[in-house]
Amino acid sequence: MLKGHLNKLAATLLMGAILFAPMTADAVTKEEVITLSQLNIPAAEIIKAIKKDRTVFKLKVQDILELKQAGVAEEVIKFMLRSSEEFRRKTGARKDNAAPVDGSAMGTPAPVERVKTPEEIAEERRRAREEAIRLLEERKAAQRRQRETYAQGVLKVGQDLANAGQFVQSIQQFENFMKKGNYAPGSQEAYIAQFGIANALAKSNLLQSAADRLKDLILQGTEMQFYQEAFRDLRRLRKRINYSPPELEELTEHYVGNFSAEFQDEFNYTLGEFFYDMNNYAQSMRFLEQVSENSEDTSKAFYLTGLIQVRNQLYSSALGSFQNAVVAQERNESSREVADLAYLALARIAYESDQFDAAIYYYRKVAKESTKLPIAFYESAWTYFVKGDSSRALGTFQALQSPAFSHYFYPELWVLEATVYLNLCHIEETREALRMFDKEVAAYMEPLAIFLKSMRRPADYYTAFVESVNRVKIHLPERLTHPVLADVEFYRLYKTIEQIEWEIQEMNRAEGALGDTARQITAKLQNLKQAKINEVGIKIQRSLKRTEDEMRKYSVSVTEIEIELDQLELDTIDTEIAVLAGQEATSDSTVSQAAGALAIVGADSTEWPFEAEYWSDEIGSYRAFIKEKCSP
Repeated sequence: MLKGHLNKLAATLLMGAILFAPMTADAVTKEEVITLSQLNIPAAEIIKAIKKDRTVFKLKVQDILELKQAGVAEEVIKFMLRSSEEFRRKTGARKDNAAPVDGSAMGTPAPVERVKTPEEIAEERRRAREEAIRLLEERKAAQRRQRETYAQGVLKVGQDLANAGQFVQSIQQFENFMKKGNYAPGSQEAYIAQFGIANALAKSNLLQSAADRLKDLILQGTEMQFYQEAFRDLRRLRKRINYSPPELEELTEHYVGNFSAEFQDEFNYTLGEFFYDMNNYAQSMRFLEQVSENSEDTSKAFYLTGLIQVRNQLYSSALGSFQNAVVAQERNESSREVADLAYLALARIAYESDQFDAAIYYYRKVAKESTKLPIAFYESAWTYFVKGDSSRALGTFQALQSPAFSHYFYPELWVLEATVYLNLCHIEETREALRMFDKEVAAYMEPLAIFLKSMRRPADYYTAFVESVNRVKIHLPERLTHPVLADVEFYRLYKTIEQIEWEIQEMNRAEGALGDTARQITAKLQNLKQAKINEVGIKIQRSLKRTEDEMRKYSVSVTEIEIELDQLELDTIDTEIAVLAGQEATSDSTVSQAAGALAIVGADSTEWPFEAEYWSDEIGSYRAFIKEKCSP
């Protein structure tokens, strides 16, 4: 109905100018014929307008081609070609006895019609042409709005299907919409359909496939309809899977100043985190510095900033950044894990600066329920050892041997314990610690060396390691799997591979319904799986090689301790012989006869004589009650 009204109005405006034009004026031009055709004016109406004006067209070959390309009806072109013959044949003088048509035969003078000037005619034509163009644009806009409304309706239906867990039916809905409309890849309709497919994949936990679609949508630019939604969805997915494609670097060209301050903070932190993972610290700092203090990401931004400063040996600045991370976490009540990581970083800086009491203070700030507590506990043991606090060092070593830490592998633990006992001149305890090193560490050196030599490709490391952990086929002793399993990055990569394998299975099941779409997604997932397997295989290799190097290094330390221990025994024997020979010895040089080692638990100094028994709430409070036996 709207179409007919617009066409009728356009034709009236153009034809009005034609009817009032003088007979000799070239009222209907070739361009106006083209305009009327594009407005879908019927061919008969265009011919009628030409007849009323009696326009004679002199068309050349180029004119005819232009008319055909513009979609002018064939009958109109033919009429224009014979217009000269048509109007010349019908033109003739009026007979003498014919009555005048102006009414003068009755004696009434006919009104004299004013002839319009060429300028007036040109102006009328200009206005008519502009009005026709305006109507054409309005018509196109109305059609565009109609298509977008329909696309939004399709999106709603598809999202409802996705929310109901029917991702196959949801994708089919969008694919049928694209196929029926024959929409171009870069059209608004195609964009809406792709967003709907990404949503359907995400709702069904097909996270890798969804992330890939969302990335493509975001890269189309900030002016696109679902830019914010797609960006936030991708950010949520990146927290669950390992996803940092290099194409995200293109986001640096996106201007987000027109969005809310909250979204700008999310955008800046996400890019700062992305570039940090890519080891591009200059770009990372550029975006992290733009995160405002009110953002939930402020504490994480300060923490990453501190890590970058440490890598550049800006320790004073790093201290401020880590402290700000803790303050921001408490102020915004954001993730407690960030505060624990910041406390660990502060403790390590203090340790490297020989400020051991400060290091212990920060290690103790890590929450007891934190997943970072084992790391803090282990590093505090080193701090006590280096500080020379034998009582707390031995107490911490004792706790690290408890079931609470059984899934961790500390090859140097027995070496440190032996060193403390040696420094206190406890010969038997030193030898016992060295025997434990042989049993708990040295015994695994040969199996590890064999495993490393038998592997060829990164994929071999991954397959053999997973088989060992799952007890499918033992390639590696369980004890040696612990250093790898404790690596957070390994865990993320392993879970990503599991996710990809699950998505491949889902796509294989959906192939019958989705056809080429499922096959294309599967092909991408297969390539991604292989890349991730190679990546995690390299990480396993490096972790095990590092463990092997540590075991060799501490084996050398054991040899050195044994040499010193032998010398200590000789000195002890000499001292005893001297005493038996009746040589005078001062009380200071007398060997102490202290009875073994007890443990002191907590601030109340409760004696804990129960070997191999632990209370989980007292872990971290053990101290050894042991006296020095050395002569001056």
